[in-house]
Amino acid sequence: MNGHKAGIGQGDDRRTLAAGQNPLDRLDRDIPLGDEHRQVLDRYLAALAQDRRGKTVPAKVADIVVNMPAFMIEMAATGGLAILFGNLAPDGAVVKEAGVAPEILTHSGPAVIFDSEEEAMQGILEDKVKPGDVVVIRYEGPKGGPGMQEMLYPTSYLKSMHLGSQCALITDGRFSGGTSGLSIGHVSPEAAAGGAIALIRHGDTIEIDIPARRIHLRVDEKELEARRREEESKGSAAFKPNRQRRISQALRAYALFAASADQGAVRILPGE
Repeated sequence: MNGHKAGIGQGDDRRTLAAGQNPLDRLDRDIPLGDEHRQVLDRYLAALAQDRRGKTVPAKVADIVVNMPAFMIEMAATGGLAILFGNLAPDGAVVKEAGVAPEILTHSGPAVIFDSEEEAMQGILEDKVKPGDVVVIRYEGPKGGPGMQEMLYPTSYLKSMHLGSQCALITDGRFSGGTSGLSIGHVSPEAAAGGAIALIRHGDTIEIDIPARRIHLRVDEKELEARRREEESKGSAAFKPNRQRRISQALRAYALFAASADQGAVRILPGE
């Protein structure tokens, strides 16, 4: 196979492959492959070895994998996702680090709390969120939602208000692959399971440090314990959102046994 002709100022950066050469041999020189990864990619290439007309296509695969500008295969020091821990998320929280601008990899700001996605969207549009704030959307986890719907709309609304690069958003709900910015989801344990996210109050300072993999609620532990006792004193109303939402019988049944996101949001029956 012939290599691509020089592009616009990128000819020297192109990866080329000699006729009959296994694309993995060339890829292995550029990006070292472990035995397990190589076996998986070998099977992948074998599966694509012929098209519907019987024509072999390793050259096409080589074009995709190898014959590309160098900058397209540069790899970051870390993966696209990061797991954060701290007193706000003892069992972890997830952020798409690849979608966070370098200047906001660390952030500290006052909490603005909403107990539903709908309330958050309304609050954002009504200017209740200011630059530097940390938007907290809780009771949207597997048990609290129930069902853990995605929180894409609030992130879009923050962008529409020109706050996307000035605010953080944390939730026990989830995000779609299209989310960007300092958006942290899957906070575990979730609010409905008694997680610390349920104990946050308006104005509390939340510290986020993605490089250090840390998310911290700057509130004294004794104060947090006092807040927990106050919440638990509500009895059957404890750790439940103050909102009206129609919930199907199927989701009600799911919520009774739903685990938090760190356990896969699966149902765990008593005795399991």
